[in-house]
Amino acid sequence: MNSKKISSRANAYLGAVTLVVILAVVGLVSELFVHRRLDLTAGKQFTLSRASLNTIKSLPDLVTIKVVMSKDLPTQFLQIRTHVVDLLREFEAQANGKITLVFEDPGESETKRQQATSLGVQEVQLQEQSSEGLQIKKGFFGLAMTYGDKKEVIPVLQNLESFEYDMVVKLKKLTGSIKTIGILEGGIGSKLSLTLPGPQPKTTTGFDENFPTLKEEAEKLYKLQKLDPLNGPIADDIDLVLVVAPTRLSDYEKFRIDQFLMKGKSVMFMAPGVDMNLGMGINGTASHNNYEDLLANYGLSVKKNVILEDRNFQFVRFGNSFFPSPYPYWIVVGGDGLNNSSAITSKLGSISFPWASSIEIDTTRKDSSEIEVLAKSTKGSWEEANNFFLLPRDLKEFLPVNQKSAPVAVLKSGKLHSFYENHPLPMGDSTQKIDDSKVLKVAANKARVLVIGNALFATDFYVGYTQAVANLHLVLNSFDQLALDPDLITIRSREIANSPILEAKKSRKVPILLMNLLVAPLLLLGAGIYMGIRRRNKEAMQ
Repeated sequence: MNSKKISSRANAYLGAVTLVVILAVVGLVSELFVHRRLDLTAGKQFTLSRASLNTIKSLPDLVTIKVVMSKDLPTQFLQIRTHVVDLLREFEAQANGKITLVFEDPGESETKRQQATSLGVQEVQLQEQSSEGLQIKKGFFGLAMTYGDKKEVIPVLQNLESFEYDMVVKLKKLTGSIKTIGILEGGIGSKLSLTLPGPQPKTTTGFDENFPTLKEEAEKLYKLQKLDPLNGPIADDIDLVLVVAPTRLSDYEKFRIDQFLMKGKSVMFMAPGVDMNLGMGINGTASHNNYEDLLANYGLSVKKNVILEDRNFQFVRFGNSFFPSPYPYWIVVGGDGLNNSSAITSKLGSISFPWASSIEIDTTRKDSSEIEVLAKSTKGSWEEANNFFLLPRDLKEFLPVNQKSAPVAVLKSGKLHSFYENHPLPMGDSTQKIDDSKVLKVAANKARVLVIGNALFATDFYVGYTQAVANLHLVLNSFDQLALDPDLITIRSREIANSPILEAKKSRKVPILLMNLLVAPLLLLGAGIYMGIRRRNKEAMQ
């Protein structure tokens, strides 16, 4: 009997040990060869998006990522370091050998510190609050990616929410998969010009001066190229044309845009219906830019009006006023006003438009095109047209009439018909003569036209004043959708949840940590004991 008990107990212990070994082997094999893990975090923080996976799997050759990270980082950087390292490990695991991670801590070595600096990784001063007071530490927390003789650097890893997006952008730039956006701002005298108010008024002209932040952000992923359609067709290697609010386009520029669309390409118009002058007060005049009829041909007309909102508006401080005043001309579009089914707007909280014009959609056209209203005002909005009185005043002085929702950003897609199907071609001298036989009358493939009835919303002047960063994301998302990879939009801003053990519950930290360490072994031990008792009972019944 005793021998049976000993045998039964030995079998139970052997079963428990065997189970532990099996689980360890399965975990090791999974880590080395399969690499699958269960991500139970909020928002799937450690699961790569589809855009990331597609980018990784399409890498043409080996990319080396050198992570320069000081070990002696302040406490507040520990979670960031853990998250960054985990995501980088995931990048490496999914790359099938095409990504190599190298970690280095320069420590106190002057040589290694100089090597890190030469890579482009910055040494920064970090603050840490301890029982001994505020301490200042120096350290490195960045990375450099190399591919052949090309290099991309993140000098300091400080924006955790955009880390995955930044990695994908750097990988795309590094491996040469760059798209080109053509900027059409008009010729001399017809570029967007904005005179900013102040003691010393400053006039900014053209794309570079009015949209420097947008330009900087776009150039992280795209090549921006100024266009001069007067000298010939828009090149085939241009993936998207941005028409950035020229006050007037020539007939030839209009023709080149139309024929670019007929190739099945995409054009984005930032097209205000009212030209604003802020130099002396606030003045608006109806725009006459010579491409109203072009847009109308595609079924989208920008009206010569400004939209006002009864509730969703910005507060503005004008002149020397101490308190901000409500300004219904600067409307805020959010909630139901943004198209939740479009990748361009579905992740945006709200967008702010100054002196926006509404877009009239021609629904009588019998074609196969698809129309998406990306942004629209609320049902409480109304318009001012012809006579514009744009100065701030008490809300009681505004008289809303004919209140209704109005589209301010619309995307139309399909096999569009050329403007020159029913209109004469531009006339010029012999050097500019157009060959009639080569004029495309219908889009060869699906063409897309995105029209926003405003341009100032993405200028540094307006974004800086209102802190409406989502305005820039509207444009960048549009670039991704029309020129590159719509999936990039899903990772442009990933929310990272922070779930630490609260400082007020320090006394519970040790028990919680011990529980995490002991639960798995105890469960295995319990399973072994249960199996042993069950087997012993069976043997006793025989």
